[in-house]
Amino acid sequence: MARKHCTYPWTCWPPASQERLFKYVLFGAAGLLFAVFVGAYLFTGTLAQRIEAGKEQYGLVVPLVRDITTLRAAQGDLVRVPPEDAVRRILDDRSLNEYVRSLRPTRVAENQDGVQVTLGGLTLIMLTDFLQDVRDRASLQAPEFILTRNPEEPRLADVHLVLAR
Repeated sequence: MARKHCTYPWTCWPPASQERLFKYVLFGAAGLLFAVFVGAYLFTGTLAQRIEAGKEQYGLVVPLVRDITTLRAAQGDLVRVPPEDAVRRILDDRSLNEYVRSLRPTRVAENQDGVQVTLGGLTLIMLTDFLQDVRDRASLQAPEFILTRNPEEPRLADVHLVLAR
């Protein structure tokens, strides 16, 4: 006698076993779906709590960073030197004199002296180091800052800035 060919393994089972299998599959799928939704809900809840804790911690740190920046600027070795002299000294210390196109005193406000500086052909690292020294050592800020690409060498930058306290 020829054996009956089963398309799927459960098609040869008795009807009660097939019914039980499909009930288990249905309950298993529902349980899995429930577990995925509960896990996702718990994960997003934990993530939201972490974000809130991070925001709170950031809010506590920001005033401290501002105070540190202010204190660092007040303790620079060139704070009491006029802006033009301070910039000249920083340019000397950084060996940037060959990049200076112009450096002249200016008046930013009625009682606020400043200096206009134009530098050409700087790398980004040279520029950031110069600006960091201007901020940290001389406590100068740049109310005017224009950065352009060097026409002769596009990988370098030209900068025109006004520095004042």
